[in-house]
Amino acid sequence: MPFDGFSIHAICHELNRDLAGARIDKIYQPEKDEIVISIRTISSGSVRLLLSANARWARLHLSPEKQPNPTSPPPFCMLLRKYLEGGKILEVRQVGFERIVHITIEALDEFRDWKPRLLVLEIMGKHSNIILVNPDNNLIIDAIKRYGSEVSSHREVFPGREYITPPDQGKVNPLTLTFNEFATRMWAFGSQSLSQALFQLCSGVSPYSAQELCRLARLDPHMPVEECGEYEFTTLLEILLTQIEICSSPPCPSYVINKGTNAIDFTPLMPASKQPGYSFHTFASANQAAAHFYQVKMNQLRLESMQTNLSRTVKGWMDKAQKKRFLQESDLNKAREKEQLKIWGELLTAYAHQLKKGDTKAHLVDFNTGQEVTIELDPRLTPIGNAQKYYKAYNKSRITIKHLENYLQQTNQEIEYLDSVLLAINQVENLNQLDEIVEELEKGGYLRERKVKGKGKVHRPVSTPRHYVSSEGLDIWVGRNNRQNDYLTFKLSDRHDLWLHTRQIPGAHVIVRLPKSVTSIDEVPQATLEEAALLAAYYSKARHDQKVPVDYTFRSNVRKPAGAKPGMVIYDNYWTLYTTSGTDRLEAILQSAMQEEDTM
Repeated sequence: MPFDGFSIHAICHELNRDLAGARIDKIYQPEKDEIVISIRTISSGSVRLLLSANARWARLHLSPEKQPNPTSPPPFCMLLRKYLEGGKILEVRQVGFERIVHITIEALDEFRDWKPRLLVLEIMGKHSNIILVNPDNNLIIDAIKRYGSEVSSHREVFPGREYITPPDQGKVNPLTLTFNEFATRMWAFGSQSLSQALFQLCSGVSPYSAQELCRLARLDPHMPVEECGEYEFTTLLEILLTQIEICSSPPCPSYVINKGTNAIDFTPLMPASKQPGYSFHTFASANQAAAHFYQVKMNQLRLESMQTNLSRTVKGWMDKAQKKRFLQESDLNKAREKEQLKIWGELLTAYAHQLKKGDTKAHLVDFNTGQEVTIELDPRLTPIGNAQKYYKAYNKSRITIKHLENYLQQTNQEIEYLDSVLLAINQVENLNQLDEIVEELEKGGYLRERKVKGKGKVHRPVSTPRHYVSSEGLDIWVGRNNRQNDYLTFKLSDRHDLWLHTRQIPGAHVIVRLPKSVTSIDEVPQATLEEAALLAAYYSKARHDQKVPVDYTFRSNVRKPAGAKPGMVIYDNYWTLYTTSGTDRLEAILQSAMQEEDTM
């Protein structure tokens, strides 16, 4: 739960310090449940305050990202512009320690008098909302989500209705706790764990925060409450109040928690423990941490959505190619069945002296098998004429077979290519890499080329091949997509470098930069060869297989046929080794590369 009471407390204190007295320039609504307020400050210039009532990603923080907006603003956006634009922010305040934020704004009304307005953000999962309230009479002016008694029996959210705060969950505001009250309420949880009891007792404390608070207090989060005494409760309450005090002093250093390349949480609480596979990025303020976390999260969601859509499109082309292959194979089998016509023509020629014009059938012994065959004859033709007829049909089938074999080869190459594209789509790590695949498909005619607005072409950052260093200190490069495979193999590498690829399995091209002194395959360092093979298997369709065949040869033995699709090559004079991708050795290679990226 990234946006708990601690995060909101830290962000609100930072906003209250930075935005008090700032003017509202413009209000936008880029999403149906999201508001962006452009604010002009004295110290920081123009900033953007984002408020979201999304069921999954409800939040508020300063955002550096400029989002595209609809051509015509939605009604709620127009209403906020009417009531708030040109206004002055007086206060940003968290209600208690709950996930509710009140932003008090003084703006001109229709009579040009300065009147207070209250913008309420409720961060409550699927019930999250942004509500504009008139504080003079506590009536709702409007909300980004309207609902009546059929949704909530506690209150209605409609224009003209009285604003009623969401019902509490029976939790206690930690800011008002005394030690006696804290200890008494905690003991009531009996056999429950210490972190679970803290989560259920205090408002704004998430399960993650509860565990971290216990660890900061050097207490076991899983300790039963009934085993705790005065020391444990005193220490835990002291840590709780201390962390709230830290969050109250802007700017509050905050941390984004990553698992691999995925951001999974952010918090103003200093991480008390580091689990294997997890890393932390420190930010100077809670707003910066929140902006980074949600930018990464939104990019991940956008990437997953685009991956799904693009994979669906490529699979559509794959289905068409496979249907085409089925029909071509069927036609080829029918054409090959006509090879019997050649034998019939030879038999009719050999036995022509026994036949005469007008015969409708010929019963002859096949001198290849020794069996009698019956051949249909055209009574209008002589025996030699019938033989020539079958020869002609056979020659026609030979041409058909030749064309069909050529078409079938092209279709198989297209299926192999599309399979490699699907693999590249599944292995992309960011939007730029996915965009390179889109551009590749556009040039291949599989997608319609995008129209670029304005003058010139948009120059996007070009991704670089994955880079690893073997245990013997040699550089290993791994392609990310087909076009990059071509670049890596035929541009970046030298002729004497080592080239690897999974045998007859879609995967990445792998290049090992060999010293000039290596002139034969026996001189290639064995550990480096095995590690490069592990990477070739890992970045292939056979990632989860037990034994993966990997071909390797010098780059000079790799060629690209004329007209071949991106990433498609042929090679000779190669060797093959078998490897398994899921090993501790591979994990060590991948982990060392991640650590190298983190230090850059």
